Amino acid sequence: MSTRLRSAVSRRRLLAGVGTGLSTVAVWGLAPLVTSGSPPDSRPKVIGHRGAEGLAPPNTLASIQRALEVGVDGIELDVRRTSDGELLLFHDPVLDWNSTGQGWIESTPWGEIQGAQIDGEPLITLPDALEVIAETDVSLYLELKQAGYTDAVLETVDEYGLLDRLTVIAFETAALDPAQRRGVSTGLIGSAPTSQLVADAANYGTDSAFCHYAPHLTAQFVDDVKAEGQTAGVWKLVDTEETVRDAIEAEPDVFVTNRPDYAFEHVDRDTSTQ
Repeated sequence: MSTRLRSAVSRRRLLAGVGTGLSTVAVWGLAPLVTSGSPPDSRPKVIGHRGAEGLAPPNTLASIQRALEVGVDGIELDVRRTSDGELLLFHDPVLDWNSTGQGWIESTPWGEIQGAQIDGEPLITLPDALEVIAETDVSLYLELKQAGYTDAVLETVDEYGLLDRLTVIAFETAALDPAQRRGVSTGLIGSAPTSQLVADAANYGTDSAFCHYAPHLTAQFVDDVKAEGQTAGVWKLVDTEETVRDAIEAEPDVFVTNRPDYAFEHVDRDTSTQ
């Protein structure tokens, strides 16, 4: 089977949308049979972090495929630029830290990176991911690690007709400026759920603000962001079933998680008991 899937349909969506009689249909290699639409008001959009990092190596086709299989509403990926302008999906600035590659990404051409792996899965570029995502209906969240290549990212996403599904996110507003000018959705990220992050996002005028999950603090952050008329997002980087449940109970609009399967288990359990 080709590593570049034309689409991925989640078993969960198949069962919910067209009945249990289709439960034996293979989920890989099919055109979408059921579109996701919008999630119910009672739950957040569930976004797979770096694809689904808790289920497969991050920012790889395998991770994207696992997220789609689980049935995510969207996929978040990290984007960096190589020395020759390729848009690489990778979190850290240095390849050695988490792959078989070597060197600083911004100083290394794609030809020297190509073939490197992370936990047995090849590193990929943004177009590799977009080929898969374009055949689905999921949202796309791209975290830009630096300013300077936002326009290149927007042009690449536009080639696949996905700008209307894109949210550009970053810790620094400079990386968001070109997206703001083009009217593309943006989100400001902060490491902690602070009032300063809420104020910075509101003052800059992003569509959303995202914080990392923190016990006892997340719910107030979510309320404050919503009060500003923005979308409230929560990142969950170290996932257990209990902390995923706690983050969802803070009622964010968007929940970004390494374990989207845990998130759906929780929201599906809540729905079945109502």
